Amino acid sequence: MAQPLFFGIDVGTTKIVAVAGRVDTRRGTVSVIEVGEAPSRGLKRGVIVDRDLAAEAISEAVRECGLRFGSAVVGIAGGHISSTNTEVTLLNRGRNLQITERFVAKLKAEAGRIEPGRDMEVVQVVPKVFVLDGAEGARNPVGLAARKVTMRAHVVSGAVASVQNLLHAVRDAGVKPQGVVLEPLASARACLTDRDRERGTLLLDIGGGTTDLAVFVGGNLVHTDVVPLGGESLTADLAYGLKVPFEDAESIKLRYGSVLSGDIDPVAAVRYGDRHYNASYIAQILEYRAREILDFARDSLARAALTGRLTGGVVLTGGGSKLDGLVELSEEFFGLGARTAAPTLLHGKSKPLKEPEYATAVGLLHFAAENNNPESKSKGASVFSFDSIVSAIKGWFGGGGTDHR
Repeated sequence: MAQPLFFGIDVGTTKIVAVAGRVDTRRGTVSVIEVGEAPSRGLKRGVIVDRDLAAEAISEAVRECGLRFGSAVVGIAGGHISSTNTEVTLLNRGRNLQITERFVAKLKAEAGRIEPGRDMEVVQVVPKVFVLDGAEGARNPVGLAARKVTMRAHVVSGAVASVQNLLHAVRDAGVKPQGVVLEPLASARACLTDRDRERGTLLLDIGGGTTDLAVFVGGNLVHTDVVPLGGESLTADLAYGLKVPFEDAESIKLRYGSVLSGDIDPVAAVRYGDRHYNASYIAQILEYRAREILDFARDSLARAALTGRLTGGVVLTGGGSKLDGLVELSEEFFGLGARTAAPTLLHGKSKPLKEPEYATAVGLLHFAAENNNPESKSKGASVFSFDSIVSAIKGWFGGGGTDHR
């Protein structure tokens, strides 16, 4: 029997990626069947600011993919995203006290009922660990017996309007959103190993509009955050500093850019078009903004009391992670080992996707498959459906209060 096709859409600030593939959830491998890309329009720092333009860009990426998308898991990011850790406890009233998928789903739904704040809505619940009758450490409790079950979870929320705009733009493009997944979680699913998650690892997903971070300790997601700066911020700085158009600044950044200004000869020049530019000055501009991004991330770790717990080091992914010298600068900043990571365990038409900028798209396929597979639903993050989110949104704007699933 052929494995079903799954679909994911990464709606990024600089580009839209639509990907279709088959997933072997037991082996953790992805076979990419088709992929389509289109320049992003109508977004700013991960948030839709023009619904029509965004829908057109999504439609173009889906057409480039060449397959009909009935439904797809959609990545979500942006400065409106926030998260918190919580725990919920329910009594298991089943006859034999055996924990079922349905009971775990109740725990996730209960965790999703927290009040995330005014005009905010829960978009994803990520179980961390289960406590069974006081005994800690269960990762997948299905099939185990317990009367009192506690689930500790990481709950991700987003601004109601921003979530609504994203999902409606996807629907305008002719695709039904199967669910939404926080983009750094999708990237982590594609790039990090189980050992990375166990040892304590900071994932920095450097996109065009934002830099998203996710921290794993002891195999669990313990912290997420969003830095409102990304690759486009560096390009904009360079365009201003060199007095060149944004597109030219992007080309110069990709061709000659470095964030290690101290390693550049102060009198060295690079040529672009019919002009020469000081290579050290280019690096100084880029390094200043890169340091600001890393400073945001370091402060986020300090606020979450995670400094000193990341023995697994720093993993950089996303298109912005390929900038020369960023690994070395990260090692200096955090005092940890750092590396760049791309999606792994890929088959089929996957060679072009073995680059950091495709981490989110590949990870979305994993989530689409795992949330369609009864054997894996209890283990991973819960993906909220479009209908459940919209029903909550209607509660906000319809005067009937919030309908929390």
